[in-house]
Amino acid sequence: MDARRAIQSQYLSALAMLKQAIVKCPPSVWDSPQDKNRFWFTAYHALYYAHLYLQPTRKDFVRWEGHGKPTSTAPLSKEEVLCYLAHVEQEVARQIPHLNLRAPSGFYELRVDKLELQFVTIRHIQHHTGELYERLGARGKVRLAWAEQRHHETERRRRVQNP
Repeated sequence: MDARRAIQSQYLSALAMLKQAIVKCPPSVWDSPQDKNRFWFTAYHALYYAHLYLQPTRKDFVRWEGHGKPTSTAPLSKEEVLCYLAHVEQEVARQIPHLNLRAPSGFYELRVDKLELQFVTIRHIQHHTGELYERLGARGKVRLAWAEQRHHETERRRRVQNP
């Protein structure tokens, strides 16, 4: 098994679950003043750090051109956050195949190698996605499903058909 393919599959599955939460979030929950960290900001935060930590180093990070500086008085729209999510999915496809998993993280605050950094980042996405799922279930009465690992399954089928 290629570790990079497994990492990519898990990133894309975690992002698929976050996408489901974003898509199903009702307007009353998206920017609710009762939340210290608004729904949109929590989703944006998870995406921002995934985008950042997919880069070789902090100095290689280029802010996504599709967003300005979000603030609590000027929230990002659902469409903007979904566009950023699509950008992060593209970064996963672009960066993961070329990772040197044994190299240092590239970030002074994270004293781990690139392999562990990927696990940390995927857990970060999952942590905030779980938070948003809970918020939607409690206040939005929205039911969400486990995202299938279709990316992994597609790759497995390809290998079986072309050994």
